[in-house]
Amino acid sequence: MIMQSSYWETNRVLSTTDLLIVGGGFAGLSSAHFAGIKNPSLRIAVVDQQSYGQTMASTRNAGFACFGSPTEILADIESEGIEQALARVKMRYEGIQLWLEMFSAKDFDYAPDGGLEVFHSTESSIYEKTLDKLSLLNSELERHIGCKEVFSPSNGINDSLCYGIGIAGEAGLHPGKLQSCLLKSLQNKSTHFINGISIPPLEHWIKKRGVWHIPTSSGWIVSEYVLLANNAGLSTLSQNTVPGRGQVILTEPFDHGLPAGTYHAREGYMYFRTLGDRILLGGGRDAFRQQEETLKPSGTKEVKLYLEDYLTTHICIDQQVSIAEHWAGIMAFTKNQRKELLRKYLEDKVLTVGRMGGMGVAIAPRAAQDAVHQLLS
Repeated sequence: MIMQSSYWETNRVLSTTDLLIVGGGFAGLSSAHFAGIKNPSLRIAVVDQQSYGQTMASTRNAGFACFGSPTEILADIESEGIEQALARVKMRYEGIQLWLEMFSAKDFDYAPDGGLEVFHSTESSIYEKTLDKLSLLNSELERHIGCKEVFSPSNGINDSLCYGIGIAGEAGLHPGKLQSCLLKSLQNKSTHFINGISIPPLEHWIKKRGVWHIPTSSGWIVSEYVLLANNAGLSTLSQNTVPGRGQVILTEPFDHGLPAGTYHAREGYMYFRTLGDRILLGGGRDAFRQQEETLKPSGTKEVKLYLEDYLTTHICIDQQVSIAEHWAGIMAFTKNQRKELLRKYLEDKVLTVGRMGGMGVAIAPRAAQDAVHQLLS
């Protein structure tokens, strides 16, 4: 049941702060982390419309700590040019390293088992063309991130996905535990969490004496600086930003026989990983693109069946598999599907950071670090 706000609730100051961060996911919480390091006396408030501990994407993804499969990076190079594509790969890689600097790997189940891009038996020509580019990719990755021989020819996993390219340095992690690490690290600092309320559009804000006064259903929030880090929510502020729902299924425990690790197919549009004796599978957004451009966080039967079919047809052939869970998270992209990070001023002392193109786990801390430096310097 939706309650109407009372006069007493809306006509009060709910929070007075120096920095308001909108969005309690990885980008927002990382921003609070780095802002506190930059200025320990800074009063920080983090606002999110979800309940405490829940997000639209950060705790609803597949738990990949990845920087891009070979075919995905090659597609980006063709679309944007090599420098822009590799600069983004570098940002992803640096973001993952930041997580490992911020927290103990065991606290968020960081599992550096390596990755594998797999190719269907009908994709032999794509596989061969990709192999021809591995030397170039490895050379560029060494130049940008200092890692040698990241990609290497490998076997596939079965007769269907029979070709493979190994990805050194890739890992899986537990997004929920990673968010808990962030929340715990901020609880002992001057950070205030406000959950369950929405921030209205910018035209409803009032600026008085250089300070923003923002009305909400629970009262006014007063802040000098505002960082909008609500990723897909930025689609209401930026005409070139669209949401992209990603759906995931998780099997019941069974003897799947897959080596521990993370797996990619179809330029990253399909992805799966081991989770002990379970398999987590997500993707298919390329097959349901228009339908998945939505802010609705609930999964659909159509995509669930699509994922189940991929699982039993290509991964767990001739095996009985039961699905335990199905959920969805909301990512953000440009309208033309290019992976351009959105970081710009909307007003004086109001900055956005988001539109992470399905790589928020890796990019978020690095993007947050840059955004905080830009806003508070």
